[in-house]
Amino acid sequence: MSLPTIHLIAPAGSCQPFFDAIGIRSAAELIAIVEEAVGQGYQVSGSAALIERGEDEAHGGRRDDRDRAADIQQALADDGVVAVVLLRGGAWFTRVLPLIDFTVLDRRTRPVAVFGFSELTTLVNIVGASRHGLGIYDMGPAFLTYGLTRYAANRFKSDSRTAMRPRDWMLSHLRPELDAFFQDVIAMIDGRGTGRSITGRVARGSIANRREATFVGGNLTVLSTLVGSPYEMSVRPEGRWLLLEDFNDKLERIDRFLAHLTLARYWDACAGILLGDFHKGYEHLTRAVLGLLHFHVPPGRSVPILLTDHVGHVWPMSPLPLHVPMAIERTGPESFAIQWPAGALRVT
Repeated sequence: MSLPTIHLIAPAGSCQPFFDAIGIRSAAELIAIVEEAVGQGYQVSGSAALIERGEDEAHGGRRDDRDRAADIQQALADDGVVAVVLLRGGAWFTRVLPLIDFTVLDRRTRPVAVFGFSELTTLVNIVGASRHGLGIYDMGPAFLTYGLTRYAANRFKSDSRTAMRPRDWMLSHLRPELDAFFQDVIAMIDGRGTGRSITGRVARGSIANRREATFVGGNLTVLSTLVGSPYEMSVRPEGRWLLLEDFNDKLERIDRFLAHLTLARYWDACAGILLGDFHKGYEHLTRAVLGLLHFHVPPGRSVPILLTDHVGHVWPMSPLPLHVPMAIERTGPESFAIQWPAGALRVT
């Protein structure tokens, strides 16, 4: 009997910068690293050609749309694949959605968990909405090069005694954090939960000591592409909490994307808003985005808004399952934590 499979996919931006940082040259080397991290209970697969593929921004980014769609569809159809890890976000993926036949999920006999964020917001929500899919909004591991570097730059800026350059700090922590990420993926699909919790504060409204919540959403820019599409039901917020985060965009453009949701009446339907991290370079924008919501959320609606810096283009980032009933627990007058049963993501 073959071992359950963790399938690595690079359906968006190129993984080449990650290869360079971690000191490898091939997908085979990456797969070997992941195999060592996940242990003997799983096997690891991935299309070497797609993982190694570069991108050309001046010519459509990538020219392998049908190959990328086929890679995803085959993984979702394969009962032996228990988890799909989307290696990084970036760009060039959203246009691929119409090429994927998501009905293959209906023929599975056990669930498949998909881990990804950013450009892959659409895929994580669509799979999470399927009865045989679990969508976990979590960083692509290749994001570690950016996340660790930015974290170090912020940390060293506030501590003049530290002389290490942010990139050097990132390189020294990259492999241990990569191993830790995949070990946490295994813990979640084994039903042991995660050690990366989501906490934050209440910015508007109030919440009970404990309330059930189901989340949809993710990256604001990418999320907005689903509005009015055949896939919109996977992110419609009726009775659900809407997760929003984004990075490296102007506030005026963020306002337009929020206006898109306003025109689609998302604020009239959602149970609440979880505002993750917004930043541009080293400029923190979350509070400014909170101010923008004042112009969009109807004043007559008492929509609670929670802030967290554990979700978004940040490190450390915590996983957030979508379409899975969870609990928001109040931990103080203005603080909260999000909890879910350890076995909620079990697929093996």
